[in-house]
Amino acid sequence: MIFDHGEYGPKTKIGCADMNHQLLTLVKKWQEDGSPRQEGFNWKPSKHNWERAFPRETVFFSRLPSEIDRITVRAICESPKYSIREKFLAVMVWGYGDRGYGPYRVTQMLAQGHADEVLTEVYELCKVGNPKSAYEFLMNNRIKTLGPSYGSKFITFCVPRELGAPIYDSYIAMWVKAFAAEEFLGIPTSSENWNAKTYSRYWDWIKEHSDTLGCFPDDIELVLFRDAENKFSKSSGWSGK
Repeated sequence: MIFDHGEYGPKTKIGCADMNHQLLTLVKKWQEDGSPRQEGFNWKPSKHNWERAFPRETVFFSRLPSEIDRITVRAICESPKYSIREKFLAVMVWGYGDRGYGPYRVTQMLAQGHADEVLTEVYELCKVGNPKSAYEFLMNNRIKTLGPSYGSKFITFCVPRELGAPIYDSYIAMWVKAFAAEEFLGIPTSSENWNAKTYSRYWDWIKEHSDTLGCFPDDIELVLFRDAENKFSKSSGWSGK
């Protein structure tokens, strides 16, 4: 199979004068509060659904802790002892949380003959520090039912944390549309459609803020997610975490 790597274009530098004041206020408050991490959640109630969907990975699922969090998922993605499929499954278990349709949706992804090859290439691009290339490769070599939101989740945990590749999902997209429209002027902000320009701009924007504020890119993303959840969600299993 011939894969299309594509091109994502040059990085756009964001000056300090363009820092988003709403974001700065949120991050500084988070830092003053001790930089609390996102808590894990108990995924065991859905464990049997994942085991039924992926019987060959039963041993892998049995070794996951009852509380799965970002630290656990990143450790799995960084470890050479796990297969590409196990790395992907760890991200999906975390990403789908208590959504009952998660296992079925992921079986549809991994049942495609090219899925493992595509995910392996994405992983390799991430490990050498090319998150934008990884995103565009995934965009150009689609795995059906794996959209940009969950695709960016996989990229996030495969890229070295200090470089960063923050998740871009519907909550983040709503926050950006509401509070950073000028900074994304002329660029679509939806997370529903694959768009390399959107992700590239988002990556640059988050990286500039994280460098300025002395934190990791995924710290910025978490702060935005929490604020977006409070503002745009009536109820959520992640509330307060």
